[in-house]
Amino acid sequence: MILIIFLIIFNLLVILNLKKISQILNIYDHPDGKLKIHKLKVPIIGGIFLAINFSIVFLFQILFSNSFLSFDIDQLSYLELISLLILLYSYFFLGLYDDKYHLTPFKKLTISILIILITIFLNKNLIISSFNLSFIEKKIFLKDLSILFTIFCILILTNSLNFYDGINGQSCLIFLSFFSYLLFIGDANLFYLISIILILLVMLLNLKNMLFLGDGGVYLLTIILSISLIYEHNINKNIYYVDEIFFLLLLPGLDLLRLTILRSLNSKNPFLGDRNHIHHLLINKFSLIFSNIILLFLSTLPIILFMFFKINFFLIFSLIVFIYIILIQFLKSSGMK
Repeated sequence: MILIIFLIIFNLLVILNLKKISQILNIYDHPDGKLKIHKLKVPIIGGIFLAINFSIVFLFQILFSNSFLSFDIDQLSYLELISLLILLYSYFFLGLYDDKYHLTPFKKLTISILIILITIFLNKNLIISSFNLSFIEKKIFLKDLSILFTIFCILILTNSLNFYDGINGQSCLIFLSFFSYLLFIGDANLFYLISIILILLVMLLNLKNMLFLGDGGVYLLTIILSISLIYEHNINKNIYYVDEIFFLLLLPGLDLLRLTILRSLNSKNPFLGDRNHIHHLLINKFSLIFSNIILLFLSTLPIILFMFFKINFFLIFSLIVFIYIILIQFLKSSGMK
């Protein structure tokens, strides 16, 4: 309760002074009439806003509740705790630096791999060494491929969610669905509930064009999500089938795959942005609110069908891919008229 009251007071003070804080930090997203079509410059401080809030939560957890994220401190060694903090804040500052100075995709990728390598060298519990699939009876053991697979998973998660960020409220909504899922499987853990409240607050500010989440915010939330998913699988054993994680990321993954293939076929850099993302196509046809409703529906439908209706993996996958393809074709044909 003390933590909640402190966060309310702190965030109220921040919101009341948001314009002054934005001017001091001086990190803005300027409209260019091409990829960035908002009318006025918007501060990219959503990541800083979240980082400070989460730092307060982490400090309170460690000092007073003997926990960190959604785990008991007793489950973590001192080195393990340090490694998780390194991963969290290194990724956040990488995203923040990119918001300010615009790193090349190659530099971001290289630095990301180094950060993950250092972290998993210090913390073996972050390594995904085995997993279960609903359509295969035996557990799959990765053995020598464990480290490569772990790096690949975190990079794919980071890049797909970074690609997915494009219209106001969009990233916040999908992170809300992720942390709601974690709250459901994690026995109503307080950390996940606080995370949902903080994301809702950022989304409200984002919808009012008071701030953007930015790479700093997306990277921070993605790494918290990555750690939570791996620990819920490896340590807490709350995730049995990795199908659940696959379905959570199916929509961003499909859009990432489609754009990568299209850009490569057109001899374009796959990492350079354009306005062919599903959210751009939707916003060209529908309102911001309705576009976000469609995206939320498509991103949550597969995990709902799998977890609550126990529908076959391949049937769900085929259904979502079919809906995605039909929707893209409809949006493109509508845009051409």
